[in-house]
Amino acid sequence: MKIVTWNCQGAFRKKYLPLAAMQPDLAVIQECECLEKLTWKQGNAPARMFWFGSSPNKGLGVFSWTNLEFDALENFDETIRYCIPLRVTAPYAFHAVAVWAMDHPIEKLSYSAQIYQALAAYRAFMLANDTVFLGDFNSSPRTTPRSRMGNHITLSTSLADLGMISAYHLASMEKPGKETRGTYFRGRNPQKPSHIDYAFIPTRWLRRIRRVEVGKPEEWLTHSDHCPLMVEIAPKTADSITG
Repeated sequence: MKIVTWNCQGAFRKKYLPLAAMQPDLAVIQECECLEKLTWKQGNAPARMFWFGSSPNKGLGVFSWTNLEFDALENFDETIRYCIPLRVTAPYAFHAVAVWAMDHPIEKLSYSAQIYQALAAYRAFMLANDTVFLGDFNSSPRTTPRSRMGNHITLSTSLADLGMISAYHLASMEKPGKETRGTYFRGRNPQKPSHIDYAFIPTRWLRRIRRVEVGKPEEWLTHSDHCPLMVEIAPKTADSITG
């Protein structure tokens, strides 16, 4: 099972082919236009899709290019921008929370603080089943103010308490804030990397991680200021970890 998160920096309808070529089971796409604008004119359309946002030009899209079936949790909290709880029902059964952390009129409630609120709001949902928590957190130990409610260290600790671990940091054995592979490049400049996109998976799955990859800047910065993060989960019998 392939899980991918990618902030496409808008106009996903013109950029989706490299992502679709991965054939992700679950793809969380930030800054994605609404479904009505996604015409898939170049072919290889996803089999299932969901979108949420306040602007038709930029929202949070969730797609599957395989037979994965999912639905958004009914009556999720739309004021949390944006953390969307999903129920995956077939051929696997688990929960997911798709993330695009946004700003807020009150600065201390921006970005990571939105995720912190989601962890409280959906705690029971995440404890009810294995949960994948992934997306653009807009947060890192180096960039998130300690004064913000739910700074990055607090988020990581809270996710660990919920039984989740960052797939990238597990596979790479790198410490948060010391990553060698950036997921975001300010101004699409390869010399200005940050690591702000994450895929937290259940610790019960850690021996099932087959592969963790961050897209190469030379391939993806022509499309966006972010590179995708991909995690491949093997069947339960496999136990290898590759970075």
